[in-house]
Amino acid sequence: MRAQDIAASDRTVGRILRDADLQPHRQKMYLTSHDDEFRFKRDDVLHVYYDAPRDEHIVCLDEKTGMQALERRYPDLPMEPGQPVRREYEYIRHGTLCLMGAYDVRNRKLFGFTAEKRGSDPFVELLDCVDQSYPAGRGHLVCDNLSDHNTDDVLDWLEAHPRWTLHFTPKHASWLNQVECAFSILQGKVLARGSFRTRDELQEAIYDFLLWFNAQNAPPFRWTYRPKSWAS
Repeated sequence: MRAQDIAASDRTVGRILRDADLQPHRQKMYLTSHDDEFRFKRDDVLHVYYDAPRDEHIVCLDEKTGMQALERRYPDLPMEPGQPVRREYEYIRHGTLCLMGAYDVRNRKLFGFTAEKRGSDPFVELLDCVDQSYPAGRGHLVCDNLSDHNTDDVLDWLEAHPRWTLHFTPKHASWLNQVECAFSILQGKVLARGSFRTRDELQEAIYDFLLWFNAQNAPPFRWTYRPKSWAS
């Protein structure tokens, strides 16, 4: 516009671009699942959410990996009227942690533990944690297709605990796993703005979040997705 001698502020240009029907300056990413069993796995998980008997547990499992204990080299500058919090780019790395997480779909409870890294052994430990948390009744476990979730040790565990049924989401369809909703809240409230001098500080912040999350007495996530094919 300025090249054509049209006077316009940056804000005006931004407003025009936001309102335009075609926006060549923007792009959005998406990921397509090419899982040959996509429909079967998707419907299997959704039927668990919608149709599992009320006396059966539904627990979603996943690992939130690569949580970095980053310490900001300089303190944040506090917000002022018309000025957001300002954060220095430089930071110091103090290692990473992995959250082995479990989310109770019907009771909106998030629990689990931190580990140095993911693997079959921590996943079996998570299965033990879930089993001990629900000493009675049948239940369903929802997780993705990570190789750690389908090892001989995991299969042996399932054989020894027949009251639990494992359900896999399709490849590249982690959005079907409701624990990801809870992980997103953790990311926004703790990790995105945190400054941690040690991994212990990061671990403490994560466990404090779990306590806070479960103390909210909020309703379960409102899950409404149903495939169009279900309407026929």
